Amino acid sequence: MAVAPTPRRPPLRLDDSPAAALEPARRARLEAILSRSPRERLDALVEQPDAALLVPAIPPDTFASTLLEVGLADGDVLLVHAADEQLVHLHDVTSWAGDELDLDRSLETLEVLRAAGDRVVLRWLRGADDASVQILFSRLAVVTADDVPRPGKLDELELGPPFSLDGLFTIWPRAPRHEGFLRWVLTLLFEEHQELYLWLCQTLVWVLESEVEHEAYGMRERRLIEHGFPPPAQAAEVFLPVEPERLVPVTVVETRRPADPAPDGEALILAPPELPANAGFLARCADRLDARERLAFRDALERLSKLVLSAERLDPGRPEHRELALRRAGRTVALALEHLSRGDAAVGAALLLVRTAVELFRTGQTLLAELPRRVAALRREGWLACVPDALGLLDPGLRRELEACRHPRPQRFAGLDEEGRPRYEPYASLAELDASRRALDTIDALGRLLVDGLGLPERFTRELDLAGLLPSSWAEITAGDILRTAVVQGVVRGSLRFAPVSGRDLAEFVRRAIADGRLRASVRDEAVDALLARLPAGAVDAGSAARAGLEAYLEGVLDRLGDELGAFDPRAEPDVRFVGGLVRLASDGGRAGAP
Repeated sequence: MAVAPTPRRPPLRLDDSPAAALEPARRARLEAILSRSPRERLDALVEQPDAALLVPAIPPDTFASTLLEVGLADGDVLLVHAADEQLVHLHDVTSWAGDELDLDRSLETLEVLRAAGDRVVLRWLRGADDASVQILFSRLAVVTADDVPRPGKLDELELGPPFSLDGLFTIWPRAPRHEGFLRWVLTLLFEEHQELYLWLCQTLVWVLESEVEHEAYGMRERRLIEHGFPPPAQAAEVFLPVEPERLVPVTVVETRRPADPAPDGEALILAPPELPANAGFLARCADRLDARERLAFRDALERLSKLVLSAERLDPGRPEHRELALRRAGRTVALALEHLSRGDAAVGAALLLVRTAVELFRTGQTLLAELPRRVAALRREGWLACVPDALGLLDPGLRRELEACRHPRPQRFAGLDEEGRPRYEPYASLAELDASRRALDTIDALGRLLVDGLGLPERFTRELDLAGLLPSSWAEITAGDILRTAVVQGVVRGSLRFAPVSGRDLAEFVRRAIADGRLRASVRDEAVDALLARLPAGAVDAGSAARAGLEAYLEGVLDRLGDELGAFDPRAEPDVRFVGGLVRLASDGGRAGAP
């Protein structure tokens, strides 16, 4: 008799009953428990005598996020009493990498369910869709039957020794690390749920992995939408700019109060226990709300964070990604509130009651979108487009700022991690945003100063000969080096221009400009004024933030002269090999570039 696939999956009958709606007293108690931090939430549920009634009523994503925060292995009390939908959602968020099933992560979750009891795994099987079950088991094993032609992929795969539980189907393990789970679950189904066992084996004989994986991913995506995680393309709408009139600051807001609490029997009132860390101005605004208003806003913020998580293609199964999305949502909303209210927390609190969290987030993103537009203009029309290798001339701080600002969804540079890689954080305040604006202003003005003020040709990094100079390549020279070199020339020779300096020039500069191991304040101030005077008329407005930023940058550039030359004896000519921060003539080099 030929073995044919059975299209309809038989029901998996277990000795349990669906979770009933909570009565008002239990509902209120569960809401109070869920308002705590994940660890306190878990501890409180362990102590409840009616945990079997409370746990199934927890919304699936709150259930999953609690377990992810405390660790799946510590959540036995939740898993033992979990409803099918909760277990399916937990597996959904922990078992996929993009649109592909991650077998190792999937089995890691299922092994935790198995440790909580056989019935927990069976409840997951009961709730999971056909395609999700099929793709999982097709990755665990190839199934053949005596009266069905053997698939060609048997010869292509590395398979373990086959085994059979019924004499009809032969199971060929594909994943040696997970063979124990495979044998256990198939034996459990064969002994207690043979109809489901036969259906599974029959479908695996004929399964096409690519098709069932695509179908399983689609089913998972639909379930995630129900829990607030839309597809990335749809969620990305949260990053769309708002209309210009929505950016106009306000002084008076007519507030409306949230609607009355939902009647008993409807969705639980939930929210994360705290606002995200370093929410800054947002926390000051939220503190002015009453308890109900604050709870409603925090709930809206959590829903917003799910949109951000999906749009940024983060992993809902990783607690650190959830925390990052919540932090970005909160900080961007804080940015919008600070701008719209001009820093007035009372007005900001009123805005929380009349504008949605999504609109406030879009407002904050509209403010941030100015940064990549400015970077694009600099690289398309400014000196960065004219001067070859101009990016390499930027000092490390300015270069990192430019790189951080050029992304469509910019985040500020927040230092280096333990491995020396750049680390980025969401902007949390207008002060941080203004700092990035000033950095871009400085980069623009710096180019005008180098090209127009000091007269460097647009192709100077390719036209000037560095033979006999230190550093020996433009890749090692920064704009600060060029400016410091010009200042040394100005002090020593009375002409503020770029020309490499010799050891004799440096000795003379030390005698004239260094006192007590530091650059004389008068010399620094005169040099800054002289450099600013070289800017083309109208390039940077006097009294503007851009001019102040450039002035601060130049002061920092010149302070390094004191750091580099402060220790040298003014009576001796320094060895230029041990002097940094300038373009200088090597002691044994020629006079290329010298005046």
